[in-house]
Amino acid sequence: MRVSEIDMFSPSSVEECLYFLRDQDRPSRILAGGTDAVVRMKDGAWLPDIWININQLNALRYIRLENNGIHIGPLTSHTDIVKSELLQEKADVLVGASKEVGAIQLQNMGTIGGNLGTASPAGDTIPALFVLDAQIELSSFNEKRVVPINEFFTGPGKTLQKQDEMITNIIIHPQAANEIGIFEKLGPRKAQSISIVNVAISLKMGSNPRECLDGKIAFGSVGPTIIRSKKCEKMLSLGPLDDIAIQDISGAAWKEVMPISDVRASAKYRRSMASALLERGLYRLMKRWDER
Repeated sequence: MRVSEIDMFSPSSVEECLYFLRDQDRPSRILAGGTDAVVRMKDGAWLPDIWININQLNALRYIRLENNGIHIGPLTSHTDIVKSELLQEKADVLVGASKEVGAIQLQNMGTIGGNLGTASPAGDTIPALFVLDAQIELSSFNEKRVVPINEFFTGPGKTLQKQDEMITNIIIHPQAANEIGIFEKLGPRKAQSISIVNVAISLKMGSNPRECLDGKIAFGSVGPTIIRSKKCEKMLSLGPLDDIAIQDISGAAWKEVMPISDVRASAKYRRSMASALLERGLYRLMKRWDER
């Protein structure tokens, strides 16, 4: 497909974009950072009649703390997230995920809203948003609705977002002083790689040595959508997170993931790596906690 064949509309405001979406009867797709668009078009997956370019809508690019959580605009880039002191303090798992998105150029261009809209099971920031209890605000011309992230995805590349809606806000739960998180990823190359497996972990620690009061674990690229590891989460609070506990928890992970075999890895390899990444992440978190 040549650039000359692409029909594109660039709204000057969020309101103009929502108005256009309301009255648009042709198949359309919103373009944010655009890091996935060309690849998907070449693959024949994304061929809308019209692209809606929202890249210049700066009103959708922000990170701020409000009473009900940290609000992140959908046009916030991965670089914005990595550099945010608020997120470094209150959402370290999301910062870690954004650092792994790819090369610096991709981090500069790619957006958190684009990651959500693409809805890839391998999207790096999505497991982090799961363990931060993210809420996705969807706006149409006439109304807004807020959807929990665990309900937002309906399958690979599919979400609850309607044709006349766009993502206008992402709200996450800020981590407390006794909460720590980490993101671990396995890819075929160090940079610019799609995850073979990834995992986000968030732990709420107690006052006793290595005491975990609660925790959340979310795996990516091992199922049709993100998988919360409920069994492993329940095991986190059974006792101190010592070597034996960590190995038992990570060993249980392979029963909860549902990977497929593809050109990047076999299902068996993904299962093994899911356990290995969880084990590595828990060890690293405990080392950080011990050093506090």
